[in-house]
Amino acid sequence: MKNNTYMYALLLSVTLNVTAYAQEPPVLTSVSPASGFDSGGIGVTILGSNFRNDVILTFGDSAAGNLVRLDSTRIGALTPAHPAGIVDVIVTNSDGQADTLFNGFEYILTLFGPPTNYATSGATVGLISADLDGDGYSDLAVTSWNTNGMSVFLNNGDGTFALRTDYPAGNIPLGIFSADLDGDGDNDLAVAVREDTDVAVFLNNGDGTFAPKVDYPVGDDTQDVFSIDLDGDGDNDLAVTNCGSNSVSVLLNNGDGTFAPKVDYATGNCPLIVSSADLDGDGDNDLVVTNCGGNSVSVLLNNGDGTFAPKADYAAETCPLAISITDLDGDGDKDLAVAHPTRGGGYLSVFMNNGDGTFAPKVNYDAGSSSNGVTSADLDGDGDQDLVTTNLSGNSVSVLLNNGDGTFAPRVDFVVGHEPQLIVSADFDGDGDQDIAVGLFSVNSISVLLNLTIISPVGVNDREGLSFVPEIYSLSQNYPNPFNPVTTIRFYLPEAGNVELVIYDILGKEVETIVNSRQSAGQHNVVWNTSNVASGVYLYRLQANDFVQTRKMLLLK
Repeated sequence: MKNNTYMYALLLSVTLNVTAYAQEPPVLTSVSPASGFDSGGIGVTILGSNFRNDVILTFGDSAAGNLVRLDSTRIGALTPAHPAGIVDVIVTNSDGQADTLFNGFEYILTLFGPPTNYATSGATVGLISADLDGDGYSDLAVTSWNTNGMSVFLNNGDGTFALRTDYPAGNIPLGIFSADLDGDGDNDLAVAVREDTDVAVFLNNGDGTFAPKVDYPVGDDTQDVFSIDLDGDGDNDLAVTNCGSNSVSVLLNNGDGTFAPKVDYATGNCPLIVSSADLDGDGDNDLVVTNCGGNSVSVLLNNGDGTFAPKADYAAETCPLAISITDLDGDGDKDLAVAHPTRGGGYLSVFMNNGDGTFAPKVNYDAGSSSNGVTSADLDGDGDQDLVTTNLSGNSVSVLLNNGDGTFAPRVDFVVGHEPQLIVSADFDGDGDQDIAVGLFSVNSISVLLNLTIISPVGVNDREGLSFVPEIYSLSQNYPNPFNPVTTIRFYLPEAGNVELVIYDILGKEVETIVNSRQSAGQHNVVWNTSNVASGVYLYRLQANDFVQTRKMLLLK
């Protein structure tokens, strides 16, 4: 009897102890903020209950960094890098008890590195990109209305720009465009000069310097200029908007970079911006203008000989400004994107081409505050055209990524500087993706943002799961990028050979050689740990047999 009583007491003690030390499972209620860039490093606060000292926090399948348990209801942490998309957030205690906040965090695509500014001669009101000195890189040219100047910034070949060269342009120069006007193989410049009511033509000397301007009269209150072959004779003509006379002036090229007298065509009230493309698919280039006073977009279809049919107007929002013409929905015809600084905010209106040069009613997308400029480019490398607006009051640019069908994801904003007004896109650093340059109106500068598009890691196995040997050499973008402190560099070899992978700083000084050996054919992944390296832009260069390729990456600490 005594032994039975003892065993009962022992079992009761064990049961009581187990009950006393049983832990409640964690409960996860919210993540704040609920979104951030896919480069990671975003500070977040996790709210819930029953968080223990040994709690583990993951975003998707990646562990959070710098985790601090503030108390049993709060956790502070930094998000890990992760490809863009929505992921679950999971809190796990050391005993394996966990709670999941499904779709708890959205990773937003990181597109651009920090802006680099270049001083202009005055308030920037016109901006264009083209290869002006024939070295294969995209240069920049701007107009400054309060100094009556035109300035040229030549590309150093790496996405940085030399000090500007200034040229007198006339009384209040506004819009600017570049094309080969005299047929000598280099790109010239044309500037719309408001108070002189003319268009100024600067012919290129062949090296990125320009001869003194030659003026051609146009209409009243000249605003913008575009150059393209309008009459089908193989040379580039000019189209100029005239706000004061509600017209667009067409000046046909004589074939040598001089121009015939203007022919005017009626537009809506106060046309500002002009652009051109083949809108109706008949092989000639038509005209589109935005009418600020008329709250409309006018389309003038080409008769085939450089003359134009009467305008067709399409209702827009208040004072449409900039316009971009491109194929947004992938159906082979040209659509329109128009920026409006309206209603205390900003709208981006998309007009889809019906296939015959007529357009469906606009579809509006929210853009940043006072959207003044717009450009189109494939920013994320998925093969369709995305849109970027400048937001004058918001001191930012808004990126709207294409869903692939001509509809657009909600905007993502990037701060660029005070009062951005104009925008162009080009591959400034020669790495194969599209960068942007922005004209900052009130601080007398242009801002260049280099594209740092992240390419998500993918496998290279065929359908049978066998090892896949690539057909060509290639060096992929590192992932993640930007990063801290570790990133992965992937390269592909179609055949075995000696491989050297070297890291350089932005000045070209060697930092580290991370591969210097013979490698087999196939995919190779190399991890670079930067624990002892300072923040900044770095270059990584792959040499494999006779193949050489260089890319850039951004370390943020």
